[in-house]
This record gives sequence, structure tokens and C-alpha cells, in this order.
Amino acid sequence: MAEEGRAEKAQPEAAKEEEIRVEQVSAEEVKAHRITLSMVKVPPAEVAAGTYIVLQGRVLCSSACDLRGKIVRILTQDAVVSKEISLVIFDGAAYETDPIVIKAPTEPGAYSWTGVFPAQEKEGVLHEEGSAPVSFTVMPHHTTSIADWDVPSPIAFGDEFGIKVGVRCSADCRLTDKNIEIYDHAGAVVATVALGGIPWPGTSALYWAEVKLKAPTVEGYFTWEVKFSEQDSAVPHDGASYTFGFSTTRQPEHVVTVGVIDKDTQTPIKNADVLLHPYRGYTDECGMARLMVPKGEYELYVSESGKETFQTTVKVASDVAVKAELLSLPVPDDSG
Repeated sequence: MAEEGRAEKAQPEAAKEEEIRVEQVSAEEVKAHRITLSMVKVPPAEVAAGTYIVLQGRVLCSSACDLRGKIVRILTQDAVVSKEISLVIFDGAAYETDPIVIKAPTEPGAYSWTGVFPAQEKEGVLHEEGSAPVSFTVMPHHTTSIADWDVPSPIAFGDEFGIKVGVRCSADCRLTDKNIEIYDHAGAVVATVALGGIPWPGTSALYWAEVKLKAPTVEGYFTWEVKFSEQDSAVPHDGASYTFGFSTTRQPEHVVTVGVIDKDTQTPIKNADVLLHPYRGYTDECGMARLMVPKGEYELYVSESGKETFQTTVKVASDVAVKAELLSLPVPDDSG
């Protein structure tokens, strides 16, 4: 009887040891990849109540995994999900979201939001959670905020280029005919333009204008500034400023033609992302992208959703044609 009692006691202990061993083996089978999340676009330190702010996240995997389609969340300081958006843009090293447009709170005060890449496990690979802070202060009075977009880069030095600039009041005041100024890297005014009468589509009061500018005549990276000064109005508005940057380079000399096809079907792929760093383009209906570049050596990346990224080095001494064959990624087996 004593022998039977000892055997019965040993059985649950052995089962427990076996369970622990299985859990340890399972844990070893899951590969953990560290990721780094950074916010490449954040709001200014002070924003007007109720204005629109723009955020953009960038995620880098330690093992260079394809992260397209995975999500980044913006959490308020109360841990509420304010926005959720997928990673879609590959810059040659990491993946970025599209710009995330969110309306700032209407209550004045300091806010601490967080960008979060939630931990995601699939097919034995665990991408660990990553986060980045987003802090700003909401001001209680009529402030103005500036946004710019469609800034080209690089630009051939000495060439004319255009950007779009918008100004918005925290109280949605009409800013038609109010002037904005562009200052170059030396602090000189290079353009003055009046805001138009119709807000940018999809916004209630982002009054905007297109500004024509001329790039510096030397090669380099330049930071210029957009300013909206306090102006006579029935309601006083604080001034605002915003900086934007761009690169200048030598005049393009040659055409690099990139033909992108599906490796399995040998059919053209349209709208594929073609990055001949730092030049970027997208394929047309025939799967072709054409980029004008100076002589030199470039890293070429071609990517498309659901496909493996194509990468090669391109030496440009004359017009060049490159064929990029993209292989489809394995279809996940969700049956189990």
C-alpha cells in the first residue's frame, strides 16, 4: 500500500515536470525579434486647441523582417486608442506609416500620448512591443498652426520647385488673404504669398497656398522656414512658424528605367514602390518606372505588398535599364 501511495504521488509531479518541459521547448521555438519604433513626424511643442496634428511612425526590425501591414497605434494619455494605421512605406531600411492626421484635444494643458507597435506573433516569430512618446501642450487662446506638404527632395540645384503651405486658426477663423513668408537658410525672405479663400479639401479651416521657390545653386541639405506673423484682424492671432528641409543635387544626366514583373507569372506590377536612394518613383500600368539621376552609384529597392523586396546596386554612367522580378511571399496557413 505504501508503494502504491508513493507511485500515485509521483505521477502528478512527473506530469508537472513534463508540462514545464513542453512550455520551455515551446518558448524556445518562438523567435523573438526586437523592434525599434520612432516617430518621424510629431506635432510642435505647443498646438492650438482643436487643431489637426500630423504624426508618422517608423519601425525597424532587428532581423530586417518585412513589416508591411503590421499596425502602429496612437494611444492617448488615458491609454485609449486614438488612431490605428498600418505600416506601408519602405524607405530602404525600415517601414513607415502614412502621415496620421489627428485632431488635438480642445481642453488646454500638457498631453503625453504614445505611439505603440503592439507585440505580434506569427509563424513562430514574435515581434516585440515598441513604443515612442508624443508630447505636446494645448494652448488656451487663438493660436495658429502651419503645415507644409508636397516638398520635393532632392531638387536639382538652381531649379524652381513648388510646395504647399497651409495655416489654421485654433478657432477655425477665416484666414483668406493673410500673408505667409518663406525664409531661406540665411534668414532672407524668398517668397511672400497670400492664403487662398477655400480650405484644403477634407478640412474645415486649413487655408492654403502653393508657393514657387528656387533651390540654392550649390549641392547640400537646406532647412528653410515658413512664417505666419501676427496680423491685423478682428480677433488677434499668434504668429507661427514651421521649418522644412530638402536636399539639392547635381542636374540629372541619365534615365534609370526599372521594369517590375511578378517572378511567377512574368506579368507587370503597377504601383510598385521604386526607391533609387534618394530618388523615388512608382511603376505605371506597364510596370515601368523612370527616374532621372546624376552619374553615380545607387542602392535600388523595389517593393510591393505581398512580395519580397528586390534590392541591388546600380552604377549609373549612362542610361540604365534594370529588371526587377518580385517573388510572392508565402501565404500564411491560418487553418490551424
